[in-house]
Amino acid sequence: MVVILSLPLFAAWSVFDSSAPARVHDFRLILTLVTMMIMGGVVFLRQQLLDHELIRLLHTSEQSFEDLKRLQTQLIQSEKLASLGQLLGGAAHELNNPLTAMLGYSELLAESGLTEDQRTLAAKIAQQVRKTRVLIASLLNFARQVPGEKIPVDLNTVVQTAMKLQQPQFSSHHVELHVNLWPDLPQVSGDPNQLLQVFLHIASNALHALEEVGGGIFSIKTRRNDNAIVVEFSDNGPGAREPEKGFDPFYTTRTVGQGPGLGLSACYGIIQEHQGIILCTSRAEGGTTVSIEIPMAGTRSLVAPQEVPAKMSSPALQAAVNPRPAI
Repeated sequence: MVVILSLPLFAAWSVFDSSAPARVHDFRLILTLVTMMIMGGVVFLRQQLLDHELIRLLHTSEQSFEDLKRLQTQLIQSEKLASLGQLLGGAAHELNNPLTAMLGYSELLAESGLTEDQRTLAAKIAQQVRKTRVLIASLLNFARQVPGEKIPVDLNTVVQTAMKLQQPQFSSHHVELHVNLWPDLPQVSGDPNQLLQVFLHIASNALHALEEVGGGIFSIKTRRNDNAIVVEFSDNGPGAREPEKGFDPFYTTRTVGQGPGLGLSACYGIIQEHQGIILCTSRAEGGTTVSIEIPMAGTRSLVAPQEVPAKMSSPALQAAVNPRPAI
């Protein structure tokens, strides 16, 4: 800055100093002009570098703002699921006690002096109680009270099992099934029963959507994406009205009485428990795509944990930020 500000003074001195010889006078003017050109180039280069740095910082700020918006959406979603999980956990524990008593009394009744028909009825009561206990166990697992057992799982096998179970419903409703499985797909670490539940529910939602238009095409595709396995479910139905709200608890597009709107919330919780990502989007050509991405066995989680500030002392809010107790 000293050099740049002093150049006009040198130029004025060179012009108005009449005591210097002509050659010295010209030399001073040329040297001043050359210096001004060099310093102008340096200033221009410095300004260009500064502009590039400011643009980079602007892009970084925009990206950080988008990340904050996504984090806010995830916090709201996780807070809803955390509250719902606490509610379900308490209800499931309260239901377990009478169910245990009912199962014990039904077994004692079956061993007492009853006729064959009466023993059959008592056995049916015990069977229904056991089914209810399985449902309660699922609710407890959804509420993050009981951790699921993780074993190596082949997602291609789970997809094939889910489609075999859904094939009769697809055929009866004129839905064409397309399955494209990646060969030699690496295994993931997870609970096959929970993953089967997720795939069946997504297929059931797609079937319900295709019923509205009299049938269509339902596609399942598996592939590998770096260290993760991706399972994509697509249909050419009417499409999701609000795909960003699909995983909210109690959100449903069905008429009253056809579903409480907890299915996709449960799917969201199961995939979160498997350290994966589930997304619902509307296709440009019509229909809906649900994409599930789960890390391969032995690789790191796809959900990066976030630090909880000290002021976030609420257990539900801490659960919202921490991916593990997200439900």
